[in-house]
Amino acid sequence: MWATIIWEGIYFKMDTDVVHSVAHYTEEVLGQEGFRYVSAVVANCKLLSLELEAQDDASTLDSDALTIAAYLHDISTAQHGFQDHQVQSAAMAVDFLQTLALPAEQIKKVEQIILAHADAVASEEQQDAPLEGLILYDADKLGRLSGLAVVTSLIEFGARYPNRAVTGEVLAAILRHIEERFIELYQSLHTAPARELAHEKFNVTIAFLDGVIEHLSDATPV
Repeated sequence: MWATIIWEGIYFKMDTDVVHSVAHYTEEVLGQEGFRYVSAVVANCKLLSLELEAQDDASTLDSDALTIAAYLHDISTAQHGFQDHQVQSAAMAVDFLQTLALPAEQIKKVEQIILAHADAVASEEQQDAPLEGLILYDADKLGRLSGLAVVTSLIEFGARYPNRAVTGEVLAAILRHIEERFIELYQSLHTAPARELAHEKFNVTIAFLDGVIEHLSDATPV
């Protein structure tokens, strides 16, 4: 199958097998678990794009570049971790996409999306940011606004401090920190569809955290 893209006013036919090649490369680099997460981000990107297009808010959206960037946005983390991973992943993405002989402008667009996805953009600056980067940021964060993310955060705390005694007071403090991060994350979402999708899970998770914190006793060992 082929898809039409436009580069500097010229029409190109991009083989959609490119996306399959990108997906295969991502799975090789990240492994099955990492690929499952990235695939969920790709699905979120497509869902947000459809919602924005329905609202006529995505007339300039490059869906091909967004899909490719969504697959490749975390590829450096397997070797380099998450510190400045957008820079490393963008560089790796450029190197790989050049082997597929994509137009330079398309590769540059993917690079810009990956570089833009890691940090929230202030509302007054969003007009100058690539829409695809805003969508990828939101799609990446949607999976972290659920009860499962609370469990993951607690597991990470236990792994980081394996010998620390966890009292009710300590657990309450951890949960308050998680709750603060959840609120910040939800408020950082750029698009209305992302906020709508996250709203129910976010409210359920916050209610759960509030309930646990309220019932924790300082004297209760855990």
